[in-house]
Amino acid sequence: MEFLEFRRVYKIYNNGIRALTNINLEVRDGEFVFLLGPTGAGKSTIMKLLIREEIPTSGDVWLEGFRVNRLEDEHLPYLRRNIGIVFQDLRLLPMRTVFENLVFPLEVMGLRRTLMNRLARDVLEVLSLEEKRNHLVEWLSGGEKQKLCVGRAVIHQPKLVLADEPTGNLDGRSAYEMVSGLFQLCREGGSTVIMATHNERIVKTFPGRRVYLDKGEIVRDNIEE
Repeated sequence: MEFLEFRRVYKIYNNGIRALTNINLEVRDGEFVFLLGPTGAGKSTIMKLLIREEIPTSGDVWLEGFRVNRLEDEHLPYLRRNIGIVFQDLRLLPMRTVFENLVFPLEVMGLRRTLMNRLARDVLEVLSLEEKRNHLVEWLSGGEKQKLCVGRAVIHQPKLVLADEPTGNLDGRSAYEMVSGLFQLCREGGSTVIMATHNERIVKTFPGRRVYLDKGEIVRDNIEE
């Protein structure tokens, strides 16, 4: 069994919208996968199924040998602790510092302060945010905030990182720096990454598998080129 699998997955919402049709997808441990397609193609639904925010109408979603859609609710916190999520709407704590935002997941996990400091130092260095360590989040630029969101998602070295349109509000340079940081941190940490994006320029810049969706179906799947 692969690290992650969708097996004959269909998703039809209560309003009748068919979001996914017969999705069969296998992702190996450590792969960097770009999900591409127009708005409404089903990219965000795939993300929601992986964190059990939604459940398939039929079919199964497997992650590390666990059938995600059949997990008991009591096991969901464990599932989600092992997934890093890069939100487009950031969800940062504006009146806290860069450092405080960055280590927030580690505090929840109860890690020692010395370990938190070391992990934060490494992440800040990769993201070129060392000098902003003690700045309030509200002082950062849009690109810096998105890089911080990446750092917070990966600092605990999750097995899976999900990024849903993380470059949508960024200019070309900021988008490149953000994805570069994500790529480097996840390669070093051995994380598997699934990134949904419209940004064809970014996709052509970084190596990775490209899975194209349209109207809820996989229409092309290019292994790393």
